[in-house]
Amino acid sequence: PSYDENGTLNYFSARNFNKNSSLKYKNPQVSRDIIPFGFYINWNSPLILCEGVFDMMAIKRNVIPLLGKNIPKELMKKIVTSSVQKIYIALDKDAMKEALGFCEELINQGKKVYLVELTDKDPGEIGFENFTNIIQQTQKLTFSKLFEKKLQLI
Repeated sequence: PSYDENGTLNYFSARNFNKNSSLKYKNPQVSRDIIPFGFYINWNSPLILCEGVFDMMAIKRNVIPLLGKNIPKELMKKIVTSSVQKIYIALDKDAMKEALGFCEELINQGKKVYLVELTDKDPGEIGFENFTNIIQQTQKLTFSKLFEKKLQLI
């Protein structure tokens, strides 16, 4: 279950562990334009954005799962208007284009952005300790580095 900043249930996600099933996740048929797990976020500390709930559980600290590869509008609005300055974008390798777009938007809003470059494994597979080591080595993303990363995608 996900709770908003007031402690009200605003979403849930269920995972199927049966390898033979075609249904991997069960989610409610409601809008995803929420701030997932907002109840647990400190808006005065560095924030980490990841894709899924299992990634969030592995990262553990001040992390919001996007419940996919896109930042919900409500979440983006909250990030931009909050006092949080450092934002780590930790999306899977296959979402690099989306991640770079978010980085650019947040840099343009005056935030300090850090692109966490993951290899073939996501944070849930890497685990807390290894992910923490990667975060500690991640450098602030500059406009020139952002442009360089975008060119690499072409």
